[in-house]
Amino acid sequence: MSCNFIFCLHNHQPVGNFDHVFQWAYNDCYRKTLDILYKYPEFKFAIHNSGPLLEWMENHDASYCDTLALMVERGQVEVIGGGFYEPIFSIISEDDIHGQLSLMQSFCKKRFGVEPAGFWTAERVWDPEIPSLVYDYKLKYTLLDDIHFRYAGIPESGLYGYYITERLLKPLYVFPIDKFLRYSIPFKLPHETIDYFKRQCDKYGHCAFVYGDDGEKFGVWPQTFQWVFEEKWLQNFIEAILKEDFISLIHPKDYIQHNPPIDRVYLTQGSYYEMSEWALPAESGEQLVQLHHEIKNAGRESEFYPFLKGGVWNNFLNKYPESNAINKRTLYLSREINAIEVKTGKDMSHAKTELYRAQCNCAYWHGLFGGIYLTHLRSALYKHIAVCEEMICAEKKPKKPEIIKGDFRNEGREQIFLRNQSCSVIINPAFGATISEFTNRKKRTNVFDTIARRKEAYHSILQNIGDDDSNNTNVQSIHEMVTVKEKGLQKYLVYDSSRRYSCKDLLFTSLPQPDDLMFNRIDYVDCSLHPFSFVMNDTTIQCDSSSDSLPAISKIFSIHATDPILTVHYDIEGYSGLLGLEFTINMLVPHSKECYYGIEGVASEESYLDSMGTSSGITQVTMVDTIRDVSFSIKTSKPFILLRYPVYTVSQSDSGFEKNYQGSCMVLCFELNNSLHLDCELTIQ
Repeated sequence: MSCNFIFCLHNHQPVGNFDHVFQWAYNDCYRKTLDILYKYPEFKFAIHNSGPLLEWMENHDASYCDTLALMVERGQVEVIGGGFYEPIFSIISEDDIHGQLSLMQSFCKKRFGVEPAGFWTAERVWDPEIPSLVYDYKLKYTLLDDIHFRYAGIPESGLYGYYITERLLKPLYVFPIDKFLRYSIPFKLPHETIDYFKRQCDKYGHCAFVYGDDGEKFGVWPQTFQWVFEEKWLQNFIEAILKEDFISLIHPKDYIQHNPPIDRVYLTQGSYYEMSEWALPAESGEQLVQLHHEIKNAGRESEFYPFLKGGVWNNFLNKYPESNAINKRTLYLSREINAIEVKTGKDMSHAKTELYRAQCNCAYWHGLFGGIYLTHLRSALYKHIAVCEEMICAEKKPKKPEIIKGDFRNEGREQIFLRNQSCSVIINPAFGATISEFTNRKKRTNVFDTIARRKEAYHSILQNIGDDDSNNTNVQSIHEMVTVKEKGLQKYLVYDSSRRYSCKDLLFTSLPQPDDLMFNRIDYVDCSLHPFSFVMNDTTIQCDSSSDSLPAISKIFSIHATDPILTVHYDIEGYSGLLGLEFTINMLVPHSKECYYGIEGVASEESYLDSMGTSSGITQVTMVDTIRDVSFSIKTSKPFILLRYPVYTVSQSDSGFEKNYQGSCMVLCFELNNSLHLDCELTIQ
C-alpha cells in the first residue's frame, strides 16, 4: 500500500483589510505556520500567498519571503501563482486576467527565483474559458474542489489524481481537492487523516490525495490558534505524516511530471458546494439547505451529493446590485485604459495596478465571512477605482464635464454617468432618478457607498435561536458553528423594499419618527420604485416622474464645472403632504469623535453617526469623517425637518452573527401645499 500526498496552503487577506488584522494573521498564523514547516525540510508542500498579503509582508517583514525563497531553493516548497489581487476570472476582462497573472508570475520570479507552474483559482470559481485564458503564462495546472469533478459524473474512485481539460486545444491539468481533508485538517487528530488514507488505498489502490485550503485555518479561524500551535496539532501532524512509510509527499508539478492524467474532463462553471448555496437568492438558498439536511438525515448524502447544486458565483452580481455596480465600474475603467494605450501608446501600468486592486473578490460576495457587508472592504475598492479613474482623467484632460448615458451596469435600464475634474456621479432614472454613486476622486471616497438591508438564507437560523445559544468550545470548522456576537440582533432583521440609493423621494401622510423609518414600522410612497423619464443636454439632466401613481415630480441635475458639487433642482406640482428626500451616507465609523454630524442645535455628544433624532428649521446638514479627511454636506433653499438614524445589516462571519453599520440615513422633510420649488446642493470636500 502506498499513496502520494499533495499538501497546499492558500493564504490571503483582502485589499483594504485593517492593518491590525494583517498583523494579527501574520503573527498568529502565516509566520508561525511557516516557521514550523521550516523545521521539517522533508515535509514537502505547495503554497499560494495572494498579492495583497505579499505586498503587506514585503512592507512589514520581508523575512517571510526570504524564508520562503530558501525553502523553494532547498526543494521543500512549490510556489503557486494566480491572479495577483485575487480576482474572480469570470467577471473581469481577458486583458485584466493576463495583467493579474503577469504581476504574480513576475513577483514570484523576482522574489522566489521561480515562475509558478500552477495557479490558485480564487474561491475555486471555475469557468470553462480558463484554460485558454492562462495558456500563454506557462501555467500547467490548478486545484479545484472535488465537487467540480463529481458534477462531471466522476465517481469517488476517480478523485485521486489529476485530469486534463482544455478549451480549443489549450490544455490545463486540474487536481481534485479532497473534501474529507478540507474538513478534517486541522480539526481532526492526525491519525484520523492517516486512517482515511489507509481506508481509501485499501478500496482503490494507489491514490494521490490533494489537500488545498485556507491557511487561516491554522491560527486565525476561531479556537484554532490554541489547537494548532499551543496544543501542537501542526507539529504532531507533520511528524505523524513523516513517520508513515506508505505516504510520499510530493509537489503538484512533480506529480504531473511522473504520472499521467487519469482522463480528460470537462467541468461546468461553479465553485465548492457551500458557495453554490450562498450564491442563491435567500428563499432558494433556504430551500436548498433544507433539502440538503433532509438528504443528509436520511443517510443518502453520498448518493445525492453529485447532483445537489445551487447557483454559480456570478449570481452574486444579481443578488447584490451593489456588487454588480462595482464590477461594472472596473470593466468601464478597463476599457478606458485600453483605449488610451491604443490611442497614445502610453504606459498605463500604474492605473492598471489600481484597477487590479479594485478587482479583489472579497467585497463582491458573501458567505461565511463578512464580505460585501464589510464597509471598509467595499470602501477600499471604491478608493482604488477613484485613484485609477483620476489617472485616466489626467490622460484624457476633458475640457468640460462628461455626461454620458448608457446601460453601464448591464441591467436593461440606462444610467447617466457624470464626471468633472474632481468627482464622479451615477444617476438612475429607472429608480426614481436616484443617485447610486457620488465620488470625490481626490478624496478617494464614494459617500453613497452603502448596501440595502435584505434577507439572507441564514437569517432564519438567527430567528430560531436564543441570545444565549452558542456552540461549545470544541475546535470545529466554521461551516459547523452557530454563534451570536451580541444580544438582540433579531430586531435588526429589517429589510428594505428598494435599493438604498440617495436623493430618493418619499411621500408621507404625516411626519414619521426616525425609529419608525429605521425599523420599517410605517407605510409611505417610495418613488424610487417607479421609473422616471429623462432628457439630457450638455450641462443638465432633467428627470420627470412618469407614473400615474405619483405626483408630477421634476428633478434637474447639474454638476459643477470643476468642483465636487452636484445641484438638484426640484419642481413638484399637484401634491399636498410631506416630501422626504432620503440620503444614506457611509462614513465607515458609527460611534467616534472623529466621525460626526454637523447640525445646528445638536450638541457634539449627540452627534455621533449612530445617533437618532429629529431637528427642525435647518437648511444645511453636514457629515464629517476626520479619519479620511472627507465631509459631505447638503444645503437647501428652503428649511426642512431632518430625521436621522443609523442603518445596520445583520450578517454571519467567521466568528458569528454580527451587526454591521452600513451608513447613516438622513431624510429631509418638506411640507407641500400643492407645489414645491427647491434647490439642493450636494458637496463632498
